Amino acid sequence: MKTLALASLIALTALFGSASVQMASAAETHTMDGEVTKVDAKRGWVDIKTPEGRMKVHFPPPALENVKVGDSITLELGMKKISSAK
Repeated sequence: MKTLALASLIALTALFGSASVQMASAAETHTMDGEVTKVDAKRGWVDIKTPEGRMKVHFPPPALENVKVGDSITLELGMKKISSAK
């Protein structure tokens, strides 16, 4: 099973540098299995069908080079609040 979570960690490291990457705690993450339904590797978009619903997710294009329609994947999403609503 391919794991896009690793690709997201690589993407965060590339964007922010390894010293400043902060992972969300387990309470702020959600892991789900899904199936790739569409890939636009040149633009970095992948459509995924999961039991929770369908979603479109963006990754750096190199992270999608080996991802194909029909692949079973595990997607791990993290969320970290950075400010409060005014």
